[in-house]
Amino acid sequence: MGHHSPGNGRPHLHQRLAEKIVTLPYTALFTLWFTLAALFAAAYALLATFAPAHAPQGLVHLQPLRLIGNSLYYSVITSTTTGYGDIVPMGFSKVLASIQSVVGFFLLAIFVTKLVSQQQELAVRQMHKLTYEDVFHNTREGLFVVRKDFDRLIAKVEQRETLTEEDWKDLATAFRQAQSLLLEIPEFYSPEEVGLFTLDERREQLLQEAVHRTLHRLNQFIDELSLAGIDWMNKKESTKELSALLHVVEKVMALWRERSPHAKKESFEMILRLRERAANRMKSIV
Repeated sequence: MGHHSPGNGRPHLHQRLAEKIVTLPYTALFTLWFTLAALFAAAYALLATFAPAHAPQGLVHLQPLRLIGNSLYYSVITSTTTGYGDIVPMGFSKVLASIQSVVGFFLLAIFVTKLVSQQQELAVRQMHKLTYEDVFHNTREGLFVVRKDFDRLIAKVEQRETLTEEDWKDLATAFRQAQSLLLEIPEFYSPEEVGLFTLDERREQLLQEAVHRTLHRLNQFIDELSLAGIDWMNKKESTKELSALLHVVEKVMALWRERSPHAKKESFEMILRLRERAANRMKSIV
């Protein structure tokens, strides 16, 4: 009744001990390794003093200071599995040396593995940060390109030039591009990215400004179309993409406001007002 089988889900003592050692910080791990080396050195010195036949050859009949120094030297060499061969274990010291070699190699392996793992993690974090920096800049630059498309079409409407089918296709493409760019914004705040990339308050303001300018330019374009008497609602592809864009803005703003640690209600409300203005213009024409 009181016995536990290996498959009962409870880790064995040596497993728990190994897991604990792996989680030790570098200083504690090195201290443990050096402490064990000192303890084994003391054991070798005691064997050389009281049981010379079982002591490493080369430690017997030495003066106390030389015995301590050589014992520590032999212990460190054994623990690092270097094995120069100038001091050779005899008798029981062979058992001690074997145990120390295994334990020392295990601790050194953990130390090196932790070091390599930390360097890899730092490299991954740096790459991740650079990637998100690129996404941030690409989002702002992409919205700038969308605004330039609006500006070009606004200039044509103001000059009373006829918008071609190619112009309307470009407009639909600009709406789709804006949707794609806006959908990237909530990802800056996703729980998986916390600690890997931080969208600070300054960056957030720059992003809010880019979105605000884009929607402002959109409303300006709609106003110009109305003033010029252009029946833009009959352009099914562009109006469909505009409707989808306004839906994306509403969705993204809700997530953005919820996840942002720097939330300033005024900035979000200004963007939403521009979104509502464009939506109302569509409804009034329909």
